[in-house]
Amino acid sequence: MAKIRKWEIENLSVEKTLCEGANIVLGNRIDFLLSAIKKFFEDETVENLHSVRIALRRVRYNMELFPNCFDKKKFLIFYKRIVSLQDLSGNVRDLDVFDENITSLKDEKVKVTKTVFTKVAEKRASLKDTLKLELMRFIHSKALSNFQKMIQ
Repeated sequence: MAKIRKWEIENLSVEKTLCEGANIVLGNRIDFLLSAIKKFFEDETVENLHSVRIALRRVRYNMELFPNCFDKKKFLIFYKRIVSLQDLSGNVRDLDVFDENITSLKDEKVKVTKTVFTKVAEKRASLKDTLKLELMRFIHSKALSNFQKMIQ
């Protein structure tokens, strides 16, 4: 059996209509997102957070290809949730990258005060807590369940 590449989606074929394809693509992307969120809750590593961000991007950008295939109101409610989560996860990730960058400056003998590290850690912890809460709300949201019903 041939290995499926990350951009290949099982059950997608040229015989499908655009909207049938949209259901398959978005179902796949949402499943991947929910799996990434679960893994993040099990182990809150930087890598698992990054996987959540990637999954959110894939859902969002794939949604942008198919808006005409869905009920506009339900689509927009779900889309806005995805955008919000993507922005929030990006803010947490930005602080991870910032921390890595200031740590590398410290290694280069540039003086970086402990206060900077403390403030970054505090801000990241606060944003991460907010992200975790919003992810939990998302996986139990009516917006998710309504959208999943539309794509089945």
